[in-house]
Amino acid sequence: MRKLGWIALLLAALVIAGCARSGSPGGGGKKDQTPSLHQGRPVKPALLRLEDVGPGGLYQSEESLEKLGVIAEFLQQEGVPFHVALIPRFVIPQKGYDVSIADDTPYARKFVTVIKDMQARGAIVGVHGYTHQSGNAASGLGFEFFDRSRNPGVPDTYGYAGDRIGAAMNLFEKAGVTPGFWETPHYTASARQYPAFEEQAGLLYENFYRGVVTYRERVFDVAGPGSRGFVIVPTPLGYIGGDVGIEKMLGYLDRVGDTQLASFFYHPFREFGYISQTKNDRGEIQYVYDRNSPLHRLIKLIKERGYAFVSVYSLVGFVPSHRFPGLPFREGDRVIAGRFEANGKSELLVFNRGVNQWHMYECTAVRHTPRKTNAFVHRGLWIEGWALDDKAVPLAGDFNGDRRDDLLVFDPAGGTFRLAWNEGGRLVPAGEEVPVPAGLRPVQPAVGDFNGDGLDDLAVHDPENCRIGVFFSTGRGFKRAAWQYIDQIGGEGQKLVAGDFNGDKKSDIAILDAAIGEGRVLLAGRSGGFTAAENPWLTDRGVGKGWHPFSSDINGDGFDDLVFYSRTGHWRVALSDGKSFVQRLEFGPWGAGKKGLPLVADLNGDGRSDLAIIDGSMAKGYNLDTALSVLDR
Repeated sequence: MRKLGWIALLLAALVIAGCARSGSPGGGGKKDQTPSLHQGRPVKPALLRLEDVGPGGLYQSEESLEKLGVIAEFLQQEGVPFHVALIPRFVIPQKGYDVSIADDTPYARKFVTVIKDMQARGAIVGVHGYTHQSGNAASGLGFEFFDRSRNPGVPDTYGYAGDRIGAAMNLFEKAGVTPGFWETPHYTASARQYPAFEEQAGLLYENFYRGVVTYRERVFDVAGPGSRGFVIVPTPLGYIGGDVGIEKMLGYLDRVGDTQLASFFYHPFREFGYISQTKNDRGEIQYVYDRNSPLHRLIKLIKERGYAFVSVYSLVGFVPSHRFPGLPFREGDRVIAGRFEANGKSELLVFNRGVNQWHMYECTAVRHTPRKTNAFVHRGLWIEGWALDDKAVPLAGDFNGDRRDDLLVFDPAGGTFRLAWNEGGRLVPAGEEVPVPAGLRPVQPAVGDFNGDGLDDLAVHDPENCRIGVFFSTGRGFKRAAWQYIDQIGGEGQKLVAGDFNGDKKSDIAILDAAIGEGRVLLAGRSGGFTAAENPWLTDRGVGKGWHPFSSDINGDGFDDLVFYSRTGHWRVALSDGKSFVQRLEFGPWGAGKKGLPLVADLNGDGRSDLAIIDGSMAKGYNLDTALSVLDR
């Protein structure tokens, strides 16, 4: 069941009388600080990229491809996530050589098989230009994009750059290779050309941003014409070649410590001389990999210095991705996310207040790259004439167990909930309303399966009396509320979000208290009652004032996590391990704005929830921008 933690965002802040909070320390909340990406990571991250791999040159023979596979197998055995900078079309003009990864030849098919095997062993494969050359230069050696001194002969235009990256993306798609990032050949392009890269790929794995050197990972919250924002992950340690390069790099790393990211690249062909062919007793060819090779030494010595090799995905967490331009939306309209079509992902249900219509939209993109202009499609008008008061709260939940979310609307003025059933392609209003006990104003509603029967239920919060009431779904309606008194409930600034935080298929409730800066969890029992966890699950930053909480499974491990959004565009993720929330990742700034409306939902159906922001600050109306989760499970 989906636990809709974003409900708290849609409600006005409560001003409520305080109740006794047993087990909660007193004292004021912690002062908010502007976060940086991945601040406070428990390990020192290191990144390895295998550079200039393409269907030609030093990788033209079958033996070289076999050795490339041996290197990938070694890195997998060492537990080293790695990256491959792939040149999709390899050109050597002086030899008349021109081979792409999409060619239907035995060699090209073998090359792509090796690349896909590397992906299966943990590699993230990036787009390293289109041909990594221009004119008579050979791929891997030549410059592809404009540089005033080194490559002035190519057009210094956005169009030229856009055509090249577009052609590269097409080759990746034809070959069935997933593009994970973009790397500009030799980190060289003009200020006119970089926007073409940024609009196709939200993750750039290189040192430069339009000529500005970066030493740590950074998010740029740029509201461009076709997309919003991108992430830069640099390789400040540069190119490592041979023993001299290793010693020089390690000495530098020892001097600078972890002030710079331990990120570097290496040409894998340099390992080929350390990989020898032999035959076993059956005459089969085998390969022996010398443990004294430079790459073996690099991995060993970096680990000994306390670094842990990570993937670029686990480092950044989210990749700014697709845009829904010109979203039919106005100030005062509402939008909720839910699994309305039972296709394994969340759709967006938009209420247009001016015409009392509810329209459905779906994200059709599977991956974050390439960014597509047609990534969202209209799934039709689902309900019409169902008005929504200014302070009404729309909620999504599967209340009849058919694996499709229905629509529930709380009317705080009348103190009732109205229900519309999902009948496949349309929402049909039910004939009755769910009453809330008189005098219970205001209230925080939350949706979740609190007794584990496969039906979503409705929980309401009575802060004045320190209790939670649950309206259990019968599949046709709701039973009268079952109330439970809980000491931890009560206090100004508390927010409640529902989610399956311990993975037992029942919804729990997290009490997020801004006054003391901690989050406590009420664990659901067998009959739908709650037991307060003995210790707080979250005591780190993110609970405080100005942070809007969401509950969703960000990394696809079966535990719902907490996500906090600030209007400064910063996001904080506290991942659940089933027993507590671990403050693991900080992302941003991305999606900053005083009127921005954030959402957290699994938009592409990969089991990991993504970030979205609806922003009406641009002159052309409202846009919905996404940042897809790439966190490792």
